[in-house]
Amino acid sequence: MKTSVSWLILSASLLILPAQAESRTWTNTEGVAIEADYVKSDSDNVTLRLGNGKLTTFPQSKLSAADQTVIKELKAKEAPAAAATAEAKPSVDPNRKAKWLTKMDKAQEQAKETGLPILVLFTGTSWCPYCIKLEKEVFSEPAFDTFANQNLVLLKLDFGPGGAASSKKDETLQKEFGVKGFPTYFLTDATGAKLAQGGYHAGINPSVFGEWVKKSAPKK
Repeated sequence: MKTSVSWLILSASLLILPAQAESRTWTNTEGVAIEADYVKSDSDNVTLRLGNGKLTTFPQSKLSAADQTVIKELKAKEAPAAAATAEAKPSVDPNRKAKWLTKMDKAQEQAKETGLPILVLFTGTSWCPYCIKLEKEVFSEPAFDTFANQNLVLLKLDFGPGGAASSKKDETLQKEFGVKGFPTYFLTDATGAKLAQGGYHAGINPSVFGEWVKKSAPKK
């Protein structure tokens, strides 16, 4: 029993991870057997879950030849599942052209499809001087288009003189986001949760704006 305990404790981890359903009797090169669940493996090591829920990781070379063959078979089964998971993740078309949307629900749909954050812009391009400057110095620049294509879902809510909303939905969003002045923009996730807030400032340009997005957006 002492030998059995020693080879299991080798490189043991106390982390508890979700089970991979493959419980069996494993035998080491000394002929000592234990019951454990297979969790994962790489080219050198294997991780098993003991009956008490603790994990132990050790070199595959310490297992019997038969067990090493079983691990190879389990890895082969994992590959298609991993590939399917990768395919299911949101992805950005390398040829994507970002366009300004005007409806939050459409922006959220696109954010879910691409995995990109939403730039929610509250502006007044027909009357607000700083809104016009922001449009000219950032959003009308080709460098911004190039950046947005792969990094942003664009939502523009353009308000009339004095901040008059063009629709009830825009007015509701203005209240929900707590917008008091124009221009104000937010970076949000696909659910609409705010990640960061900004506005016009001296020295802003596509490069500065892009750095703000990268700093504020969740890491991919």
